[in-house]
Amino acid sequence: MIDLACVATFLSVAACSGFREAAKQTGLSQPAVTQHIKRLEQSLNASLIERKNGGCTLTPEGRAFLPYAKNLIDTCDRAQALFRKTSIVIGASSNAGIYLLQPYLKSYRETAPYKVQAVIGANPDIADKLGRFEIDVAVMEWWDHRPGFAAEIWRSEKLVLIVPNDHRWAALASIPREWLHGESLLGGEPGTGTGRLLQQYFGDAAGTIGVSMQLGSTEAVKRAVQAGLGISLVMASTVEQEHRDGRLRAIKLEGDSPRKEIFVVRRHTEPHHRPPAVEFADFLLSRDSACNTDVCIEQAVAA
Repeated sequence: MIDLACVATFLSVAACSGFREAAKQTGLSQPAVTQHIKRLEQSLNASLIERKNGGCTLTPEGRAFLPYAKNLIDTCDRAQALFRKTSIVIGASSNAGIYLLQPYLKSYRETAPYKVQAVIGANPDIADKLGRFEIDVAVMEWWDHRPGFAAEIWRSEKLVLIVPNDHRWAALASIPREWLHGESLLGGEPGTGTGRLLQQYFGDAAGTIGVSMQLGSTEAVKRAVQAGLGISLVMASTVEQEHRDGRLRAIKLEGDSPRKEIFVVRRHTEPHHRPPAVEFADFLLSRDSACNTDVCIEQAVAA
């Protein structure tokens, strides 16, 4: 069994590069620091610290253990603060955090008794942060339904095709989905589930639709389309302004257009326990997403 007090002492020794300095930092005696390191090494069956005349350094095993040690202490701190929590950290994938979540964060901050922080990143990174307890709740374009978490659909966002103004389809309000067979699309942020969605939507024909360039974000995709580098499928809510301003054209796919689901994900809790993550998730799910309606989408692409 790993003693967290020993882990904390190990981090002090690693930061101070010496037992004497770590003793001063922690308030422990130098023999106590030595004993903590010895107990931790016995628990792990590995040598972590190499003593030298000028101090000490981490062994290869010590360097390998260092990020785990930091994570253990961070997790312990968050666990201790669980029932006296005065803040909430909300993580969001890039599209959700940039284009959808902002007005809801503003409304929540005006009424919440907690300090609200937001973290925006790539979808897989946000999922990992949630799993490591670095964020309390996530708003994401994709979720793998891993155990221990509750995930609910917040919005269902319609995808539209975006093309430059001089494209052969630019004057059209809609096109048949078959027209995309054999085309190459600009790719945005990886790990958002768009590839799986297109596979479901186009079926066997999805294999004929290629990726001409992977750009890493929807913002980069929009700029590339405006520059005439290609076409792409994006959430309609991410291009409303550019379409209205005439910087590019947003075109619907005829029939049942593809939709991307946006999830609100949090850790499972007991029914009687309502931490800030549960309160925020309920707040978000109870709000009417007016811009999520087909009417708003129609206005965005037909203006």
